[in-house]
Amino acid sequence: MKTEELLPPVMRRRCPKPTPPMLVNEIARLFGARMRMHDLEGVMSQDSARLIMRALIHGDGCSQLELVRQTHLKAPTVSVTLRRMEEEGLVERRQNENDLRAVCVYLTEKGKAHNREIKAHLVEIDNELMRGFDEKEIEMLRQMLERMRDNILPDDLKNNS
Repeated sequence: MKTEELLPPVMRRRCPKPTPPMLVNEIARLFGARMRMHDLEGVMSQDSARLIMRALIHGDGCSQLELVRQTHLKAPTVSVTLRRMEEEGLVERRQNENDLRAVCVYLTEKGKAHNREIKAHLVEIDNELMRGFDEKEIEMLRQMLERMRDNILPDDLKNNS
């Protein structure tokens, strides 16, 4: 199946001069379509699960509240996604040894293996996306996109990013 076939009809038509946010949205949708082409099934086909997985890879054993802060997802989304990830054996929840009232989320071995598979696909797509850009351009683009993200973040999340 071609990537274009995965897009809604409105995205198949090109705007004569799209704005940067329109391009970011289109790239995100194309990126998602490419990830789905790699036969990611179940909960890992969801953006929320990939965001949670990335947060856990960089800080395994965090609380659900910390995952909300790191991923910028709503608390119910994190809760439901974690439940599904737990059902698929990708994460487990354990009591914090230092604070028995707190529960921390950890990747299982299956989750770590699944992350390695996803990471390989991400590297492939990232390389394709950044083809023809030099390091200076990549850094400039990263900084501009971070500013765009920070501009749209709700006030209660700006200090936590």
